[in-house]
Amino acid sequence: MSAAPLRLPAPAKINLALHVGPRRDDGYHPVATLMVALDGLADAVEVRRAATRRVTCPGLDGPRNLAWTALDALERRTGRTLGLDVTITKRIPSPAGLGGGSSDAAAVLRAARALYDLPLDDSDVEAVAAEVGSDVPFFVRGGAQWARGRGEALSPAPAPRFWGVVTQPVGVLATAGVYAAFDRLGRAQPLAPTVPDLSRWWDAPHVRNDLWPAALALCPRLGRVARALSAQGAERVLLCGSGGAMVGLWRDEHAVRRAAAALGPQALAVVAASQGLP
Repeated sequence: MSAAPLRLPAPAKINLALHVGPRRDDGYHPVATLMVALDGLADAVEVRRAATRRVTCPGLDGPRNLAWTALDALERRTGRTLGLDVTITKRIPSPAGLGGGSSDAAAVLRAARALYDLPLDDSDVEAVAAEVGSDVPFFVRGGAQWARGRGEALSPAPAPRFWGVVTQPVGVLATAGVYAAFDRLGRAQPLAPTVPDLSRWWDAPHVRNDLWPAALALCPRLGRVARALSAQGAERVLLCGSGGAMVGLWRDEHAVRRAAAALGPQALAVVAASQGLP
């Protein structure tokens, strides 16, 4: 069985805000996070119908890949066997806090729906995505979304506009390890009942990543990266997710491109806030 493939970008994201509440009895931390999809940094996902399933991704082929898990969940939802040949070309490093694996999984779900003409609307696909991982429903929607709970409860946000430099990740920071360090610091505060408008991110006090002190304690080299971004004039510097990439934000495209050139190999990509997914 062969057909023309679908080729989809799987964009990275940043957390323009990541507010983390105290650890719950079930072991999870409630969050309120503004996730924004990025233009300028994306994996390439190619999907075609096939007799059997195959997921090819450098270093993470087959059932180990989150895209495979997503297809398992989709087959359970539809009661159908969905033969697909998936090829993922990576540009988003991992682990970096940029959501590459979740974005790949979401792209595969959207491609599978289209290739098999599945009778699922966006909310159905998001429900499947929530079974796969907390960030995957966001990548089904794209744009700018506040996520609450464990990250799966989404609501649209006023779209911030920015240019940024995403840096190469520093060290290997496991999400569980960063949250454990966050707990040891004992600084968690209850989350606010409402989310702020961060469209004016450059002067919004809520633009912060609560995991930053924990990540910095585990990997002090992150401090040098943050200082390098600030030295180039970044108006805000943030840890990406639980690390180890960083992002510096600007309001001016020319300034951000000058900064990326000055940072040299330390700069992974120049990015901009995306207004949605194609």
